[in-house]
Amino acid sequence: MDHGQFLLRGGLGDIDDEYPLLEQALSAQPNAGDGTTMVVLSPHQNNFEMPIDIEVFTTRPPDDADDWEQVCEDILRIGPEGILEIESTTMSPGEVHVEPGEYLVQVAGRGFVNYGWPGTTTPDDVWRIRLFPTDGTGPRPAVRWDMPGYGIPENAEPAPEPARTQDDEPRWITVLHEDGSHRMVARSELEERASQHLLDEWGGGPPIEKVTRYNGGQLLTKFDRPLVEAILETDHHVARLVAVYAAARACEFAGLADLPWVRPALDALGNNTALPAPFADPSQMGDAFARLESPDAVATTSVTITTSHRAASDYPFGANNEPRYMTIPALYSAQDLDPWKAAIETVMHASCAYGSRAAELHTAIKRDLPEMYRASRGEW
Repeated sequence: MDHGQFLLRGGLGDIDDEYPLLEQALSAQPNAGDGTTMVVLSPHQNNFEMPIDIEVFTTRPPDDADDWEQVCEDILRIGPEGILEIESTTMSPGEVHVEPGEYLVQVAGRGFVNYGWPGTTTPDDVWRIRLFPTDGTGPRPAVRWDMPGYGIPENAEPAPEPARTQDDEPRWITVLHEDGSHRMVARSELEERASQHLLDEWGGGPPIEKVTRYNGGQLLTKFDRPLVEAILETDHHVARLVAVYAAARACEFAGLADLPWVRPALDALGNNTALPAPFADPSQMGDAFARLESPDAVATTSVTITTSHRAASDYPFGANNEPRYMTIPALYSAQDLDPWKAAIETVMHASCAYGSRAAELHTAIKRDLPEMYRASRGEW
């Protein structure tokens, strides 16, 4: 599990619906679902060896919520293929065979140590997924982990939803607030706010369909749309150069570039040749992370990690990331056969390595790659 979230799918959903579900989960933590996909937020930023028990019942099992720190439920329909898919960004999906049908799904987790970075890529949190037929009562209220000395994080502010456009709808809508107050809002204002929110989420422009297929593409576009547009408009040679450059800069920033098991991979990447283990195949990613725990993985440079109490939105790539762990995925994404996907996903991973200093990376790319300038519109 990575990026603090994982998804359950029954084979009936649309991948385009996943980002709105993530927004819903952030504004009503710790989960959201639409009957075909369920998004679950984890207190931990990651766990690359997260154990999950899957249990299927013919009726709702006895309640043991007191034994777990986070519990949430939602309805999920399993398609005719009978496959429950569990997936998280940057991780390979897992599949479990389940009889087709509509289920109440209960996801429970425990063993948490922190909201955010857990101090390792393999913390001790464990999870359980229970599936049982819908009994007409609907999902029960979620239980969230109350972290000692910290509490429970607040929900994100929900994105405004556009009003329907039928001619017979009222021109004014009553908006109710949690404190019981209310106010009248013009429907046109809500539509305008929703349109502006969509533009803001895409860096000031309309959604870029191609980018929606890239991991982290929308977030990168929101942070630096001109850079993303320039990458998409350049030729495949320059796009590949961007990927190689971003991976190298991330390794330098994290202090990994000169380690004896990383330097050969960077050289091979620059020469467009096959990378040696543990970077030859994404299936070896666990081995690469394991090497970070070894004595020879000590960073060769000192990196300043910013700790701040500013809002998370001020640091879209994270403020307190451990650069070494954020850098490893960049060495895999840079090898993607699609050079534009390689460039955007590697810049995204490198931006996460830089964290609160991501703007430095983007400035360096624009400064040090004149080939990209000439191939793009030149609008910076």
